[in-house]
Amino acid sequence: MSKLKFEYNIRGYRYAPESFHIYKGLPGQKKDEISLSDEQRQKMGYLCLTEGVKSAVDYVKHIERERERKCRQYMTYGFMLKENPHEYVYCPSLRCRESDTLKTRLCILQAVREELARDKGRVEQSVECDLDGHYRPVNIRKHYATADLRRHVMVWLHVV
Repeated sequence: MSKLKFEYNIRGYRYAPESFHIYKGLPGQKKDEISLSDEQRQKMGYLCLTEGVKSAVDYVKHIERERERKCRQYMTYGFMLKENPHEYVYCPSLRCRESDTLKTRLCILQAVREELARDKGRVEQSVECDLDGHYRPVNIRKHYATADLRRHVMVWLHVV
């Protein structure tokens, strides 16, 4: 099975490069408009008229890649521990971008709280065990910490 490539459509008025709009989508599906600033739209229209459609599409792809690269900072929420108030626990898989809406952030906070409340705030911190003569674990001991679900903190995650 071959990989589907995005199709780009450019529409605009020839004598007004700022009126150009570009749409992106899979073949046979509805294409969505790519939001561009007025300057970017004007430059794309200028490139489309002077150098051709391929040059304008390459310019827009460059803008899209730059936007993806830019947001490498994520955030999530964590909760302070009851046993040690200087430490906290968090769930790195439940995260959102720092530019997301307040509603999205609130959903992340509620999801983390529900995840921790499932075990009444108990989080497994470490596991100890002894080994028998064949290097199999025996006497397994788990150490738990308890999260204080009333004291949340924001945790910033940097993706490299």
